[in-house]
Amino acid sequence: MSERVQPHSPPTVAPEAGPLGEDAFETSRLLLELIHASHATRGTDGGRAGQASSTAPHGSAAASSHAIRAAIHVYQHGERTIGELAAGLGISYGWASRVVSELEAAGTVARRADPDDRRVVHVALTPESVEMVESAYRWRGDAVERALAGLDADGRRAVMTFLRRVTAELEAAGREGSAPEE
Repeated sequence: MSERVQPHSPPTVAPEAGPLGEDAFETSRLLLELIHASHATRGTDGGRAGQASSTAPHGSAAASSHAIRAAIHVYQHGERTIGELAAGLGISYGWASRVVSELEAAGTVARRADPDDRRVVHVALTPESVEMVESAYRWRGDAVERALAGLDADGRRAVMTFLRRVTAELEAAGREGSAPEE
């Protein structure tokens, strides 16, 4: 079992790397809090903090985080084949197929066989799901806008540059399999 890390005492990452800098430690902590807050407010309609609405349009159980990522990917990129969805999310075809089944059971997506090749299945959001995703984006976008309000244009660009860089670093580490084990 690992020791609890004190907020003002950055841990040592690896002997050859030296201690984690205070800024990197605090920023990592804040990013984790952001992820947790974002996950905790999943399905919240934004009008009333703490009151959650269903994440599935037909009132079924809340979708898994994988299914939510898949729904957002389809929203951002439009109708996808299961293979395109798998590639876009960096998951196996089989896993993508299971996620699509979950989303379909929740009424979030509809499958359509390709008229030219019945082996190919296209996946699209249902109209109710488009509304749900747009509402979530609007609500979270409003929160981000309020958070950025005190920054000038250079500050906003710095935030976006930082987020792009840390996302790219984390994705690269994940592809290389160099993420530390828990």
